[in-house]
Amino acid sequence: MDPGHRRPAAGARRGQTPRYLLESSPFWLGYEVEAGLPPTWDRPLLTVGSVYSVYGPSFLTDDPAAVAHLVDDVRAQSADHGAAGAMVFNLPEPQARRWAAVREPDAVIRLDMSYYRLPSVGADPVMGDVKQHPRSEWRRRWRRATERGVKLVERFDADDAQIDRVLELTNGSAVKHGWPALYDRDTLAAVLSVPGARLIQAEWQGSTIGAWVALEHDERLYLWAGGTDHTVYKEVSPYPFMMYEVLAQAVERGWRQVEFGRGNDEFKVRHGFDGIGLWSLWYAAHPEQVEVYRPRLEALHASCVQAQGEPGRAAVLG
Repeated sequence: MDPGHRRPAAGARRGQTPRYLLESSPFWLGYEVEAGLPPTWDRPLLTVGSVYSVYGPSFLTDDPAAVAHLVDDVRAQSADHGAAGAMVFNLPEPQARRWAAVREPDAVIRLDMSYYRLPSVGADPVMGDVKQHPRSEWRRRWRRATERGVKLVERFDADDAQIDRVLELTNGSAVKHGWPALYDRDTLAAVLSVPGARLIQAEWQGSTIGAWVALEHDERLYLWAGGTDHTVYKEVSPYPFMMYEVLAQAVERGWRQVEFGRGNDEFKVRHGFDGIGLWSLWYAAHPEQVEVYRPRLEALHASCVQAQGEPGRAAVLG
């Protein structure tokens, strides 16, 4: 799902890996705004998958012939559309390296890190091997929220008012951190209609003070989008409370992995989350595009890895 302006690429066939002709995207714009850079693209971009999807089409990695066919196809298709080439979004680094070995991209960019936890692994079944100070602070905030009556609620049949509140929280959190509003109501409602989807909400004094749009699949819980009410943070700290509660439930419910998604890099690293780099591979539609777009992507990459706590990491796989 991508709330930006996009349309299915003409010529795409049923059963193909999803591809879109992207004209604008709030999420991509967020990376540019954070970097203080002008727009990367001056024409539509053909995409394989969406920047809103945390993980790209890794399922093709074990089939080099399928990777080669897809890249050749989207490259030709982007030329037919007069597009700024084609981008395969958000491959974990091991899979990105294997894609690049099949069809070398003209540029790569690590847009983000995705963070996860393996429940029951480490000294503490909920918090794992977090260092003493952040562990004590995390537990203190969770206990204070619990004592003041904050509850975690799971909803599989969200009504209009609940979706509206989630939209307010998710966009509010993005704007608070200097990003544009990332989501729209139709997108959230569509994701919540997927099998395994649900809302996970923190409720306090009759109000929803935090929420995640989550999906469960293959014994994993994916926290796809979320936000909290920052005005109550000093009183009840909804974000640490929700993270603790979800991890505690993960132990009880047998989730093998909880995916906490992107953003808040410093907080997640400090609290012992494992991260994996998400690399996007760009293929030019025409050779002359390389000298135009590769420097722009390299500049954006430098900003992204700075935010991820790895300044100076080159835009090179391996």
